[in-house]
Amino acid sequence: MASKQYCQRFRRLKQIYCNVYGQTISDLTWYRLTAQLRQFLNFDVASPSAEMVIKTIASMKRSHRNFRVNSEDFAECWALFQHYYQQNSWLTCAEFLAELATKLNLSQVSRTSRYNWFVNAGIPYKAAKKYQTSELALVAFQAAKCIKSREVKAINNATLIINSLVTK
Repeated sequence: MASKQYCQRFRRLKQIYCNVYGQTISDLTWYRLTAQLRQFLNFDVASPSAEMVIKTIASMKRSHRNFRVNSEDFAECWALFQHYYQQNSWLTCAEFLAELATKLNLSQVSRTSRYNWFVNAGIPYKAAKKYQTSELALVAFQAAKCIKSREVKAINNATLIINSLVTK
């Protein structure tokens, strides 16, 4: 049985999520979300970073309605987000994209998509303007999610083509 402090923290985190997300959610949705966070992120309600994780997830869910914690590539995207979020440095947008290119294959991504990552993260793209890496972490997450979804689409298309060739 959970302690009184644990239950209070659990309810407080739900309230924080609802405030950031901008809508109330049912208890069932909240239980499912925390279960997914435990499964994919080793989330702990009692952790000091729990509030930051909940705020981040809620803001991503607010800006991207189809955002799912339980996607297959979520852990990789989250690891990249954490990499930049935990750094305490400043980078220009151009430097950030150059560094990101060492971690992700940006060769097949258009300029428009790159600009959209910044817009979706709430940061205007200006090549020479410096941002703190913790602010750019959401851009890195957007980039990883975009590239992973493109890879999945390419695999699905290849599978459909192979299946159609086999059935002929």
